[in-house]
Amino acid sequence: MSGGRLSWPAASWLAVKGGRSDVVRIVLTAVGSAVGTLALLSAATVISIGPEDGPYSTRVLEEPGLHQGVVTALVLLCIPILAFVGQCARIGAPARDRRLAAIRLAGGTPRDVIRVACGETGIAAGIGAVTGLGLYLLGRVLLGWTSVETYAVFTEVPSSAPGAFAGIGYQPVTGPVLALPTDVLPPLWTIAALIFVIPLAAAAFTRLALRRVAISPFGVTRHQSSRPPRLLPAILFGAGVLALALMTTVVRTLNLDLGTSAIPAFAALALLLITSAGLVLGNAALAAGIGSFVAPRARRPAVLIAARRLAADPYAASRAFAALLLTVLVGAGAQGVRAFTLASTEPSDPFYADTLDLVDLVIVVAVVVASLGLLVVAAEGIVARRRALAALFAAGTPVGVLRRAVLAEVLLPLLPSALLAAAAGLFAARGLFGTTFVDYEYSRTGQLLSEQVTAIPVPWARLGVLVGGTVAVTLLVTAVSLLWLRPSIDPAELRAAA
Repeated sequence: MSGGRLSWPAASWLAVKGGRSDVVRIVLTAVGSAVGTLALLSAATVISIGPEDGPYSTRVLEEPGLHQGVVTALVLLCIPILAFVGQCARIGAPARDRRLAAIRLAGGTPRDVIRVACGETGIAAGIGAVTGLGLYLLGRVLLGWTSVETYAVFTEVPSSAPGAFAGIGYQPVTGPVLALPTDVLPPLWTIAALIFVIPLAAAAFTRLALRRVAISPFGVTRHQSSRPPRLLPAILFGAGVLALALMTTVVRTLNLDLGTSAIPAFAALALLLITSAGLVLGNAALAAGIGSFVAPRARRPAVLIAARRLAADPYAASRAFAALLLTVLVGAGAQGVRAFTLASTEPSDPFYADTLDLVDLVIVVAVVVASLGLLVVAAEGIVARRRALAALFAAGTPVGVLRRAVLAEVLLPLLPSALLAAAAGLFAARGLFGTTFVDYEYSRTGQLLSEQVTAIPVPWARLGVLVGGTVAVTLLVTAVSLLWLRPSIDPAELRAAA
C-alpha cells in the first residue's frame, strides 16, 4: 500500500499471483488476444498494399477492389475472438472472487480490487498482443516464399488500340509471385497502436463488467436483475428480418439507383444491426419460452432438468450462444451472396468460387473459435452450480442423467436459434441481392437484343452443413466440458460456498 492506496505495480503483482485456474484464465486470454492481434495486423497489411507491391498468386489480393472484402472478413473474425476473450474471464470465478475478497479483508479499497482485476486482464491481453506481433513477424519470414507463375499486368492504352477494353489492356507476364503480402509492412504507428490499444481495451471491458459487482471483505455480490426476458428484442429481430427480405422490392418500387444513392446501403446496415441485436438479446426470451413449454411435457428426467434450468436462468444460454449465433447469421448471408455471385458470373472463371471458398474458411474458423468460447461458458456453468448438481447426485440422480441434462440444456435452445439465425442471414442476402438475375444482351449500336432471367437457387446443402456443423461442433465441445462434471457432483460440494 502507498498512502492507503494500492499502487499499479503492486496491483499487477497481485494480479498474477493466483492459483491454477487463474493461470488457465490468463493463458486463454493471452491466446485469444494473440489471435485477434494477428487478424488485425493481417487486415492492416492488406490495407497497406500499394500499386507497386506484389504480384501475388491469390487474385483476391491482386485486385485492389477486393481488398475491402478481405479486411471486412478479418475484422468480422475478431468478433468471436473478442467474445472468447470475454468469456475466458469467467474461468475460476469462485476462486478469484475469494481472492479479491481477501484483498478487501487485508485493507484494500474497492478501487484497489478493481485495479487488480483490470491489471490481470490487461497483462494477459498485453502478453497476447506481443505474442501475436511475434507470430506476425515470424510468419512474414516463413511464408515469404515465391513461385514462378503467369500473371496479368494491367496497363492504360488508348481506346483505339487493339486488345483494349474501355481504355484498359493487360499483358500476361511470367515471373516470381508471392503467395501472401509478406513484402508489405503496415506503418509502425499502426502496429504500435494495435499493441497498446488491445490490452487497454481489455482492461476497460473488465472495468465495465465490474460495474454491477460489489466486492466486500466477506464476498463478491453481483447485482443481477431477476425480471423475465423481454419480448422486445425478439420483435425487433422479426421486424428486421422482414424488412431485409423486402429490401429489393422497396428499392425497385421507389426506383432508387443503388449506384448513386447511399440511402439503401445505410438502411441495409441499420437493419442488419437491428436484426443481429434482436437475435442475440432475444435469445433469452426464446430459451425461457422453450424451457417453460418443454418442462410440463417432459417425459425424461434429463429433459426435465434441462428445461427447468432454461426457465430459471435463460440469460445463461443467451450469453453462451451470442458469438455463435452471429457467426451462423453471417455465414448464412455469405452463402446467399455466394449463390447470387455464382449465378451471375461466368461459370468457367474459378476466381469468384475460389474467393468465396476463402470466405467459407473464415466462417469455419469463426465457428470453431466461438465454440471454444462456449466450452469456457459450459465448464464455468457446471462449476458454478456444483451445489445443485451435487444435491441431485446425492438424491439418487444417475451421472448419465446429469450428463444428458447438460447436453439437452445446450441443444434445446441452440437448434431453433441456429435455424432462426440461418434464416435471417439467407433472407437478408436474398432481400438485398434479389431472387433473380437478369442478363441483358445488346447489339453494337446499343439496341436490346434479348434478356435472360435466371432464378437464384437457395443453397440448401450449404445451409444444412452450416447449421448441422455448428450444432455438431457445439455438442462436441459441450461433451468435452462434461469432464468437469464428475468433480462437481462430489457430495463434499454440498458444503462449498455457492
